[in-house]
Parts: sequence; structure tokens; C-alpha cells
Amino acid sequence: MKKYVKIIFTFVMLFFLIGIDYVDAKTLRDLKNELAAIKEKKSQNDSQKALTQGEINSVNSNIKNIRNKITDSENTIKKLTNEIQELNDSIQQKEIEIKEIIHFLQVSNGENAYLEYIFGSKDITDFIYRSAVSGQLVSYNDSLINEYNDNIEKNKNKQIELKQEMETLTVKQKDLETELSKLGQEMADLDSISVDIDAEIKAQEKVIDYYEKTLECKLDDNINNCGKVPYSGKFVRPIQNGRITSPFGSRCYWNQTQGRNVCTYHYGIDIAGGDTQVYAAAPGTVANILWYQSCGGNMLFVNHNVGGVYYTTGYYHLKSINVKIGDYVDQNTVIAITGGDSSTWGYDKCSTGRHLHFAVATGLYMKDYISWSTYQSRNINPITVVNFPAYGIWFSNRVTKY
Repeated sequence: MKKYVKIIFTFVMLFFLIGIDYVDAKTLRDLKNELAAIKEKKSQNDSQKALTQGEINSVNSNIKNIRNKITDSENTIKKLTNEIQELNDSIQQKEIEIKEIIHFLQVSNGENAYLEYIFGSKDITDFIYRSAVSGQLVSYNDSLINEYNDNIEKNKNKQIELKQEMETLTVKQKDLETELSKLGQEMADLDSISVDIDAEIKAQEKVIDYYEKTLECKLDDNINNCGKVPYSGKFVRPIQNGRITSPFGSRCYWNQTQGRNVCTYHYGIDIAGGDTQVYAAAPGTVANILWYQSCGGNMLFVNHNVGGVYYTTGYYHLKSINVKIGDYVDQNTVIAITGGDSSTWGYDKCSTGRHLHFAVATGLYMKDYISWSTYQSRNINPITVVNFPAYGIWFSNRVTKY
């Protein structure tokens, strides 16, 4: 009787596992189509970057033109100020000359006629000439002084006009610099997205190449049959000892590398304070590796079949990775070394110290889906499937139950 029970149980398990293989079955063709869609997304992102860069170039050009106009206006004001000073000096000199001529005329109209200037006449004709010239000089100087005064008034008005223009240009320059700052931030955001997409595309190309060349999957083959994920009974902790320093869910923390308080949704748990060696949480195959990400650093993903359910574990902020895509690993395989400290801050901006960010998602990354956003949307709280002590409680091995 026991023999028949075992046979029936084995048959049921085989049927169950075979059924799982074909749930949401994907083919190599599906993966290639999804990769093409991501490349199209990158192309759109690059187009947006080009448009934004064009706007930045235009704003920079406008700022440069405004600065040149301000410089020209400043130079013009200096020139006009010098001209006004020269005209004032000329006016003072002409006033002295006019006073002298008036003095001559006053003397010539007195009882002692022909004094000074007039006494210098050779004859009566010369006297009449000199008197006429004196009158003309006075008239000429009066006209010249009036002209100078008009020029001074015009220059003063021009200075006022130029100052007003400079004030307008300065305000416009500040507005353009504000716009440039916003565009710069937009460009930085686009660059960050672009880097992530580039890394994702490269990793996915490696995975597809592995299915196609190493496992010899055909375009319409079920990739779960090409690359079998080893079965295991349970997860164990990925670190030999440590404690949870940041739980799953919404959180705010001080990011010392960014110098500001950051509020985000935490799609995993942080484990710190213990061993630097990282182990696979269960037997599985390496699904993906992303290098030098701006928020996550070096990232490793492993596919698992735990109790007949497919999962993908993620390991972030790694200093080094010891495996490659397609490798079979078990719970005793040291897959990486933790980072997240100052040695990785040069490229990993989302870490405050050495630790492991450990994530668990449902389904098989790079098989059931290949986009990073889909993986993240499938993240679950790791403590629901992996046994950990309560937040902040130290653990000293990978298997003790809490």
C-alpha cells in the first residue's frame, strides 16, 4: 500500500512541476521582442535627451548674448561718462575765454577806449575788425556752450536708458539661468535613466545570448525547459551574521553622499553589521547582473524554484561579484562581497555604509519578464519568505528560526 502511495505522490509532484513549467511560458522570441521594446524606449529617451540638450544650447546662447549686451552697455556708459567729463572741461575753458572777451568789450565801451585788446590795433580798420571778431567769438562760444550742454543732456539720458536696459537684461539673464538649471536637472534625470537602460540592455543581451548559444534554445522553445531552475525546499538568510537595519516599505533617511534627507519606498531590506560574504538564499541560476548603477551599485539576480513557486532574489550594493549569468549556485555558494561603503560611493549614490540590500520578487527575472520596472513592481517583503529575526535583532547564522 505504501508503495502505491509513493508512486501516486511522485506522479502528482511530476504533474505539478510540469504544469508550473508551462505557466506563463515564454519563448526566446518573446524575450527578443521585449528587448526590442526596451531598445525603443531607450531610443525615445535619447530623442528626449537630444531635444533637452538643444534647449540647453539655446538658453546658453541667449545667456551669452545677454552677457555680451550687458558688457557693451557698460562700456558705452563708461565712454559717455568720459565724454561728459571732457565736455564739462571744455565748457569751463570756454567760460574763461568768454569772460576775457566780455572784459575786453567792457573796457572798449568805457571812457578809456581801445584798452588792452583794442590798443593792440595797428589802425582804425584793425580796431573795427578786432571789435567785430570779439563779438563773433562771444556768439560762437555761446552757441558752442549750448551745443555742449545739449550733448551732456543727451548723454545723461542715454546713460539712464542704458542702465534701464542693463536692469532688464540682468533680470532676463537670471530667468534664463533658472531655466538652464531646470533643464540641467532634467538632463541629469534623463542621463540617469539612460545609463540604467543601457546597463539593462547589455545584461539582457547577455542572457539571450546564453539561452541561444549555451543552452541552444530555439526561437519558439519554452525557455523554462531550456534553462531549468533547480528545485529547493526553502530559503535561508543570504548573510552569515548581521541584523536588519532598514525594513521593507516607505522610509526616510539621511544620505551622506548626497548631503540631504531622502524619502523613498524601500523595495527590500538592508542587512548590515556582519559578514561581508554574500551567499545565494537558495539553489538557483544567475539570471542577471547590472554593473555600476547610480542607485544600487553592482546588482546580482538569482532565479529560484522554492517549494514549486518561482522567485528571483536580488543582491545590491555589491563590491564584487563572483559568478556570471547562467551559473548554477546553491545556498553555500559565495556569490558576492558586500559594498555600499566609501569604496563604492564613486558610482553608487544610494548608500550610507557597507551593507547588503536584499530583495525578493515573484516570477523569474529574465524569463517571465525582462524589464527592471516589472521586477521592482513584483518585489515582496523578504521576511515573508525568508526567516529573519525582528528589525534590529542580531542573528549569528543562516538557519536558526526566529
